[in-house]
Amino acid sequence: MSGPLSLGWRNIWRNRRRTLISMSAIGVGLLLVIFYSGMVGGMIGEAKNQLDDAGMGHVEVFASGYRLRREVGRTMPDVRAQLHLPPGAQVGTRVLARGLATSARGNEPVQVFGVEWAEEAQLSAHLRKLTSGALPAAGDDRGVLIGEPLAERLALKVGSKVRLMVQRADNEMGADLFRVRGVYHSIAPAIGQRQVYVSAASARALIGIEGAAAHQVVVQLEDPAQADAVAGGLRAALGDRVEVLTWAELLPVLKRMEALTDNVVFAMAFFVYLLVGLGVLNTMLMSVLERTREFGVLMALGTRPSRIIQVVLAESFWIATLSVVLGSVLGSLLTWQFSRTGLRVNPAESLQLGGMIISTLVKTRFNPLDILEATAFVYAMALVVGLYPASRITRLQPAEALRRT
Repeated sequence: MSGPLSLGWRNIWRNRRRTLISMSAIGVGLLLVIFYSGMVGGMIGEAKNQLDDAGMGHVEVFASGYRLRREVGRTMPDVRAQLHLPPGAQVGTRVLARGLATSARGNEPVQVFGVEWAEEAQLSAHLRKLTSGALPAAGDDRGVLIGEPLAERLALKVGSKVRLMVQRADNEMGADLFRVRGVYHSIAPAIGQRQVYVSAASARALIGIEGAAAHQVVVQLEDPAQADAVAGGLRAALGDRVEVLTWAELLPVLKRMEALTDNVVFAMAFFVYLLVGLGVLNTMLMSVLERTREFGVLMALGTRPSRIIQVVLAESFWIATLSVVLGSVLGSLLTWQFSRTGLRVNPAESLQLGGMIISTLVKTRFNPLDILEATAFVYAMALVVGLYPASRITRLQPAEALRRT
């Protein structure tokens, strides 16, 4: 180090306590911005990326008119062969019906899902979390999966018999006897209490529809940002016989929440950046004003104003550099750690809002680009605010500066 940088480094330690307090404030502010933005971004990102916690898709296709009336007779043919999806997309069909589950203990209203077992296990996270039993084998038309709350209410366990009763497409009542093959756990108690799964063939026979007809096609994407483009392609390919909806249309509260959290993060970051700027300004201004006579001597000896500005900016440079290194390293480590382990923000497993299920185990989003942007902004601002004290001292005449105490 030489010249202004060397002088700036020595000057910031002339008042060690003030420098450390200023650096700590800037570093903690940057840490909070990095961690909070990572936590909020992780919460919203997880809600979009893990729609399978609710068995939802980033894009869903319904038989035309089905969502309005939920009439089991409104079906669509198997359209999967017509779907042109991005690599990594997962797709499955469902046959849906409202019904009643009955055991020797009693009965409970349920939503019957007729599925292809292998496909549905990829689309619904709870079917990958069986607390007992196993996923029914392909071709098992008498197997049923139920949730833990429903199993408790109806006193059912693996191997128990349960009768499912639904209204058929011809408006008659359909009923059949099934055997529990497995009990699943869902982070949303309402899902475990109301949703039962049987094979698609069994569901079609139960409600009286034939062929490969279905009510719903669910598409989950590796990148939720592709949802609008994929939905547009499906609408063009499938026409008016179906209704295509994206996750933002199915869960408008999630879209609004995403916009709200972006604004909250911006407001919080702006407030912290403002405090950081004022902190640096206060530190530098105090440091410069208490050395007014010193600068007056330098100017009287012929030191150019540009040289003095360089020294003051060098002090800002070192304070900004050390503070940003401290804040970015600690913020990055904290964000990275909780991106792996998660942070439980509520004793319950999940929160439900407007049909959206959010896990209370929030994993922060560790994005080096976000960290770099926050760091660069704080760094630039810390340097910019140093211009005011530097320019103020250079506007003084040497004689006036020497008279200051």
